Amino acid sequence: MAYFPPYINETGIHMPTYEDRLEDLCSAYRSIFGQEAELTPAVPDYQLLSVFAKALDDTSALVLAGYNSRNPAYASGQALDLLLLQYGIVRQPGESDASARARMNLSLASRGLFTTDAMEAAIREVPGVTHVLIRVNSGSSAVDGIPAHSIAALVNNGSAGPVAEAIFRKKPPGIGTYGSITRQVSDGRGNQVPISFSRPTMLLIQIHVKVRPYDGFDETAVRTAVTDALMTLFNTELQIGEAVTIPRLYGLLYQAAGEYASAFAITDLAASGSFGVEREKIVPAWNEKYSLNQVVLEVLE
Repeated sequence: MAYFPPYINETGIHMPTYEDRLEDLCSAYRSIFGQEAELTPAVPDYQLLSVFAKALDDTSALVLAGYNSRNPAYASGQALDLLLLQYGIVRQPGESDASARARMNLSLASRGLFTTDAMEAAIREVPGVTHVLIRVNSGSSAVDGIPAHSIAALVNNGSAGPVAEAIFRKKPPGIGTYGSITRQVSDGRGNQVPISFSRPTMLLIQIHVKVRPYDGFDETAVRTAVTDALMTLFNTELQIGEAVTIPRLYGLLYQAAGEYASAFAITDLAASGSFGVEREKIVPAWNEKYSLNQVVLEVLE
């Protein structure tokens, strides 16, 4: 794409790329010094134009960040804090942008009525709840054991009574609830309504990592970083029914190792559990969740 002046219209903000700016600067240079002027990466004048293009691109990035800071989906830092206040939310000490933004989205969703997002948001507000999955069977026959015209909520942790109340508040009228746990909830008119939900089946697994150390390798630091990263992924971030592609964990572990990432090479990475040993992909049932109970790190000689 050729260079164009930045502008804003009904579809948003539009800016040229770094490459567009550099091409435009080179074109202006040749219009001054002649079309035969040599401009290759090895030429100092080209390198100087690259510096100019980078400076302009950095300015564009700042303008774009300012433009996006009006949108809570993209705002960060203090700009996000100002938007959070509009929704009655205050960032907690040490809380990341992603976490604060997620709380804001849940707050917005919880204001809705009769949607799975609203129900999930309401359940997640129950103290102690860590993971939620909601399945709705709107058909006329059972699916995965869920009766027709029913909602099946899987809730990890949190007291059963408050969870049932949260489900009742957001449940569409005429739709039943399905699960192995049932609590009676008052409908406000003195009637007791049975509300059911289930806990996910937790599948304990181990992750086995073999590494070959190089100069500068710190076994204690790497072991701690790798273990913490995997524990966070599986026990906090991984959702109910979510599969894991094992080869994608290589990048996670090198990133977690930080300054020691170049001091070792992962030679083997595998998961083990009731499914045996797997190096490709582990896939739970819709009502199951993987829970990591051990990381086995083997340092090769």
